[in-house]
Amino acid sequence: MQIPYTIVQFTQLQMSEVIQLTKADIFLPEYRGRLTEGVTYNPSNDTLIWIDIIAAEVHRVSLTDPNDRQHEFFAFPKDSGETIGAIGLTSDDDTVIVCAKYGVATGNFANGNIEYFFKYPENQRLRSNDGTIDPWGHLWIGVMTDFASGDVLPEGTLFRINCHDLSVQTMLENTLISNGLAFSNGGKTFLWTDSLTFTIWQFDYDYITNTLSNKRPFYDTRDTFDGPSPEPDGLTLTKDAEVYTAVFSCSSVVHLDSKGKVFRRFALPALNPTCTTIGGKNLDELYITTAHKDLKDKNANIDATDKNNDLGGYLFKYKLESSQGQTKNIWGKK
Repeated sequence: MQIPYTIVQFTQLQMSEVIQLTKADIFLPEYRGRLTEGVTYNPSNDTLIWIDIIAAEVHRVSLTDPNDRQHEFFAFPKDSGETIGAIGLTSDDDTVIVCAKYGVATGNFANGNIEYFFKYPENQRLRSNDGTIDPWGHLWIGVMTDFASGDVLPEGTLFRINCHDLSVQTMLENTLISNGLAFSNGGKTFLWTDSLTFTIWQFDYDYITNTLSNKRPFYDTRDTFDGPSPEPDGLTLTKDAEVYTAVFSCSSVVHLDSKGKVFRRFALPALNPTCTTIGGKNLDELYITTAHKDLKDKNANIDATDKNNDLGGYLFKYKLESSQGQTKNIWGKK
């Protein structure tokens, strides 16, 4: 596969610091999505959950028995115009928070129901993209220009939705593509990615006043990749505040230390990695979602039996050397 970019920083690193994944590392070979994203591990029932944004689907598989994955999913009706940009865990294993086109819903694996409980201000141009739940159980969700509305404009917003009374506070305005959100340092540090600035940003966060301050760059992909659009996408944090971030259009997941310095790179046989998480009972398995190379073509054949050329749309798995994962927070409202 031809890679339309040059890796800058890694030219001086030893080969042992570049890990090549292959089709042998596909996690669920019988499944292939269009724009898989939002991969999340639920330690409560040892399951892996992810979404297909464009298909408006939420998927789940059990990791307990590799011979019985129990693949389940629920979805909005086809041709509904819906999308799903992010998901969050709740205290009920079968119920997840679903950040959709028009607001936030609950979705249930047991009965397949999706029910909105919060709607955004009316704006057909926008939709949910990435989000996270903070250590206090509140939802942070970024909205962005819906791809169906045309080019992405700086009209997005990062909201914080209080889990107790559903009150909303605007945390950031005039954003492009909110991605890769996470809290560290007991919630005192906030990471937020705006993909089209090619930067993961870092803030100080004060929970008492609910304010972000001291914005500074944590990692700029242009320091590593020489190409037209090296977009940092979804990320996951380790227990030591290290970061695994997908880099869309660069066939890469980059492992950063807690200061934002590159430690190693995972090279994938798919141009468009989208998100990462660390799961498994020992929290030592890296899972990566990817997008199909023809994701914008509504008539493209997403063929799970075709494991040649670009392998976008599959999930990938890599066994880490030790337990590194930081478990996700859950929505605070019962």
